[in-house]
Amino acid sequence: MPSCQPDPGMSTAPFDLDRCDIVSLLTMLDRVHDPRDPRGKTYSLSFVLAVTLVATLAGAKCLREIGGRIADLPQPLLAHLGAPFDHFHGMHRAPSEKTVRRLLKTIDVDALDVTFGAWLVAQATRNRGEQLALAIDGKVLRGAWSGEKTQVRLLSAMLQGQGIVVAQVRVPDDTNEITQVEELIKKLPDMPDRPVATLDAAHTQHDTADVVVQAGLDYILTVKGNQPTLERKTFERILPLLQEPPHHEAEERGHGRIKKWQTWTTNADGIDFPHAATAGVIRRDEFDLQGTRISREHALILTSTSGNRATGAYLHTHVRGHWGIENEIHAEALPVT
Repeated sequence: MPSCQPDPGMSTAPFDLDRCDIVSLLTMLDRVHDPRDPRGKTYSLSFVLAVTLVATLAGAKCLREIGGRIADLPQPLLAHLGAPFDHFHGMHRAPSEKTVRRLLKTIDVDALDVTFGAWLVAQATRNRGEQLALAIDGKVLRGAWSGEKTQVRLLSAMLQGQGIVVAQVRVPDDTNEITQVEELIKKLPDMPDRPVATLDAAHTQHDTADVVVQAGLDYILTVKGNQPTLERKTFERILPLLQEPPHHEAEERGHGRIKKWQTWTTNADGIDFPHAATAGVIRRDEFDLQGTRISREHALILTSTSGNRATGAYLHTHVRGHWGIENEIHAEALPVT
């Protein structure tokens, strides 16, 4: 999501109101509960959260930088965000770092996360008609530590192809990501149609499959050696397919390499896994520019998606789209003390 501030270091920079329609953002922020005493408030909660968001999008990585960015926001933008007007100084006022720090310590950040996620989904789906795909994966929050040797970890749901995180939960230090899928699913905003969630092999668990499907989503799961019986059954199911022409092919060239993907799909008959409707395999070959093969890998896939929808192109697109969560989520710590 682009920042509306062209040059955060210049408060006189032009501000195009037509290009930055943020009415829906302010409406969303108005839904967050304001824990402050209504007496003596200078700034509305939605305004403080909005300028904090804009400052963060403009590159601020800590509260000190947020305060500096807010101080440099242009007057038209402050007015558009709902800043109070100071008649004595003839300008719109902006909150100090101290005000932002104090407010961020008191609000319900989980409620803010849920509300903001719903707004992001609404923006992402406004002009899109295709099925939404969520990549669910964990990430270490860089620079944030819960102990001397333990970093904070998050489990996030990201819209594939857009790099937009619409829900996240902290993974407790005494457990792992697998136990937090249900909690993350509960925080997902309402989404149109029937979205699909992609998860890596660590999440190929019976309970996870049940949670995802019961929440109204389809799943696409990679099957590996952590589930040996399931891996063998899936391999036996798709092995005959490898003698047939692939159901989908794709090729890319770059960095002195040629990469080819071939995908096959079939029904998941005989595979004992909750809601599994389709089994598939993606074969990835890498060649040098002279055509000599460098490597070959096979990825076994199970999905609850069935029928004509579960094509080779469908699996290829979403499995490759899942890899983007590793490249597109770069969490930064935001200390509040």
